[in-house]
Amino acid sequence: MLRGMASVRPLAFLAALALGLAVCASDGAPPATAALWPKPQATCGAVAEPDRHPELVEDCATLLAVRDVLAGEAGDTVLNWSASTPIERWDGVVIGGSPPRVVRLELHERKLTGSVPPELGSLSNLEGLWLYYNELTGSIPPELGGLSNLQMLNLGYNELTGSVPPELGGLSNLEGLALNHNDLTGSIPAELGSLANLQHLWLVSNGLTGSIPPELGGLANLQHLGLSANGLTGSILPEIVRLTNLRWLMLDHNDLTGSIPPELGRRADLQKLTLSYNELTGSIPPELGRLANLQDLNL
Repeated sequence: MLRGMASVRPLAFLAALALGLAVCASDGAPPATAALWPKPQATCGAVAEPDRHPELVEDCATLLAVRDVLAGEAGDTVLNWSASTPIERWDGVVIGGSPPRVVRLELHERKLTGSVPPELGSLSNLEGLWLYYNELTGSIPPELGGLSNLQMLNLGYNELTGSVPPELGGLSNLEGLALNHNDLTGSIPAELGSLANLQHLWLVSNGLTGSIPPELGGLANLQHLGLSANGLTGSILPEIVRLTNLRWLMLDHNDLTGSIPPELGRRADLQKLTLSYNELTGSIPPELGRLANLQDLNL
């Protein structure tokens, strides 16, 4: 298995950041920090009119500095990010807004073998971060929890380890969180219950343990909850059952105990309910027969 670089040493990152700021500014003087380093060639043109778009220059510099951390051993063979290529043409980078900023990183299925750089947390206008279906290793940086404009975070289908950072509970605009099919351990942070706009939560196929936090019952807009194939214990909480917008509830392949709540029969919009391969006891509630929209039932 290819293993990516876990992090960038602080001095190395500062050097790369200083170089990135200079090379992103195609027409002008390097920033003051560049005085610490040999003066680079400022002719790349990665950002047009850098004096008018200093925030984009900073975003550019950040991405240049972390490219190899993210890409891993493949480097520029999987990401064309360089000072000689306009940032608008960079693989997976979407520019938007006024003034222009990096608003999306669509880097799924890119054969990335590195790690998730914590410096991505400085991309303050980022709305979407898609890194699924790669071979990323290491942990999920808590710095991502500072991306206040983020609406979608998908890190699924990688080889990430460690715990789910509770700081992700600070992503107030998040609508979708997918961390499925990794090697994450520990418990589900109660802080995720603060994600008032969350509609999709996918934590399927990890090594998560402990009980389902009752705080998740506060996710009033949640439509899809996938917690299958972990090591979760405890019962199916009434707080979860009362989520009125729930369409998919996937709790199979855990160690849940207790009975199947008959109140599930009140979830008129429920389309998928999977509870198999747990330690549930008792009878199947006849109330489940009221689920007129149910398409997939696995007990």
